[in-house]
Amino acid sequence: MLPFYIGDDDPAAKRHILRAAMKLFSERGLAGTSIRDIARESGYTNPALYKHFASKDKLAVHLFEICHQRLWTRCSAAIEAETSFDAKLEGYIGEILELVDEHPEAMAFLSDSARVLWPKAGATVRRHTMIALARDLMSLAPRARRGGRAVNPTIAAASLQGTLAELARMLQVGVVRGPATRWKSDLVALFRDVSP
Repeated sequence: MLPFYIGDDDPAAKRHILRAAMKLFSERGLAGTSIRDIARESGYTNPALYKHFASKDKLAVHLFEICHQRLWTRCSAAIEAETSFDAKLEGYIGEILELVDEHPEAMAFLSDSARVLWPKAGATVRRHTMIALARDLMSLAPRARRGGRAVNPTIAAASLQGTLAELARMLQVGVVRGPATRWKSDLVALFRDVSP
């Protein structure tokens, strides 16, 4: 099975380059990875890389856009497939945790590079934000009260996204035991009673 950041129609050389870039970007970050590093890791020369991507920046943006769009699509579908808030929340959290287990490098890359790559992403990607998706989800929470105060859906969404991102980081560095999906019921319970 191909990683979700590689297309079925991508030629073999491009697949090797994408795998190498993802590995290095997730391990070293964007600034700590050169085009030479990617060439060495992929087994191709710099000119072979430039055949597929004009620069390291273009390669990073390509990976970011593909990963983000596929994450958004899966989470959006999980929400749309359900009718109740609890089921939507469970589906949303479940999709993200499954992706953390299936593609830890890609999820780390998305989280760690968003600040730099988000402004460079295309308009289609920028229209589909995870925070807006999470905010829409959290605005559907029942009107239950926690501590007598309603929680703003934007704050609830930021809390949800931040918690999921931090859990992914803790899993990646081994502070928390995986798989990520083992934490699904705890996370659903934590956010179930958040009120808009």
